[in-house]
Amino acid sequence: QRQSSWTNTMLAFTLHFCLFALLWPCGLGDELAHCHRAHEDVHVHHEGLEMKAGHTCNRSLHIAPGQHCPSCTRATIQAPYVVMATYERDLCKATYALNSIAKYDKNHNLGNIILLWVSQKPMEWYAGRIKRMIRMVARTRHVTVKDLSPQFRASGWLTGWEVQQAAKLKSASIVPTEYMVVLDSKNTFGRLITERTFFTECNQGIRQGHVVIKRLDYWTENTYHQSARLLGVPVPKGGHWPESITPAVWHKRTVLKMLAHIGESHHLHPICHGPLCKAFKNRATEFSLYHLYAHHRADFHCLHAVRKPSIDEDWNKGVMWLWHHHGQLVTLNHLSKRKKLPVTFGAEAEALKRYTPWARHRAGKHLEHLFRRAGLRTKPHTEHAFRAFYKCIVGGPLYEDIRNTTESPETVGRGPSVDTLRRVYLQASGALVAAGLLVAGGVIVWRAKSSRKSLDMSMVDQEEVL
Repeated sequence: QRQSSWTNTMLAFTLHFCLFALLWPCGLGDELAHCHRAHEDVHVHHEGLEMKAGHTCNRSLHIAPGQHCPSCTRATIQAPYVVMATYERDLCKATYALNSIAKYDKNHNLGNIILLWVSQKPMEWYAGRIKRMIRMVARTRHVTVKDLSPQFRASGWLTGWEVQQAAKLKSASIVPTEYMVVLDSKNTFGRLITERTFFTECNQGIRQGHVVIKRLDYWTENTYHQSARLLGVPVPKGGHWPESITPAVWHKRTVLKMLAHIGESHHLHPICHGPLCKAFKNRATEFSLYHLYAHHRADFHCLHAVRKPSIDEDWNKGVMWLWHHHGQLVTLNHLSKRKKLPVTFGAEAEALKRYTPWARHRAGKHLEHLFRRAGLRTKPHTEHAFRAFYKCIVGGPLYEDIRNTTESPETVGRGPSVDTLRRVYLQASGALVAAGLLVAGGVIVWRAKSSRKSLDMSMVDQEEVL
């Protein structure tokens, strides 16, 4: 009887363990048990101007018990859709970003993904590369790629960046969730995405702010002033405000109300049907427009909460930007040595083109180190692999003249190195020796000519005497 009781206990334990093993992969039981299809082959369906792959995974974010939240906040919201714009040059970079979502969003705190193909070239020209790009992330969620090349070609006078800004705002019309997280191809995640990465304990979308608008750089401050002029609202003098960069959390209905407020259509075709793109020409941005409009709404505290992030919580501390030049390399070096990886990291296209060759080399090595630590890069440590990585993540020139100098990367910006001084000294010494030899040779030749001339004169005198 004792042996039978022990056997029943072991059977019950085994049954519970098996049930736990079946429900554990998503960590949330039946709600996400169908989401993980890591070993399932993904079929990509390409029809017309859309490409779809993966399965929809529904996930809700709940307010934890005991939280004192405003009465107008939602107790339950759906995981926000991800909106990302890309084009042919960023396909490699976007692959890293999407793979990082598949790796670090195990609990599906981000929803399905909408990719906006913003290029004058049709998406079908790059269908093979796009399918390979979305294959891994499509095993964890549904991915939709929308071809906006017809709208781009029809816009005529707009640049790719301006079309991207308009497409991000108007994508709110096709997002089914209450919130959306806007990313760029350069936003590669290096840390586990939790329920509170982009939302507070009260389900408010986080707006990360650093300083008042007047203390932002001139370009960012100007974007807020131009946006305020279009919206007809004053520029706030206080509060913490973000720069005009990704990631960003937007409330869908607020975006649509903002477009209606300025007289702009919310449809993706045509890409501009009002004053929106003209405002982009005047240096307003999609982020400054949304932040200002949402801030002046009466329900702002119901939808968003402002947070001044620490270095560990900053969403884009590890991203290299084109218009930031001072301190980026030092910050990247510091982040690569920290035990905790930044939330996102990467580089804007040609963000390092104004750096010296050795500084570009150092920044590229720091970025590669971050990607390896995040488990997103397993290529061997070879020069060819590093050049390919730099071309993928940063682009632009790397170090065409780096082989013609013996400076160490550690001496960039610290004056000439010892090797440089030694080389200059040897070159100068060689030049002085050569000059001395030339002078000595000239003196010898001159003295030889003088002695010969004097000898000839003495012979002439002797002949006259004879």
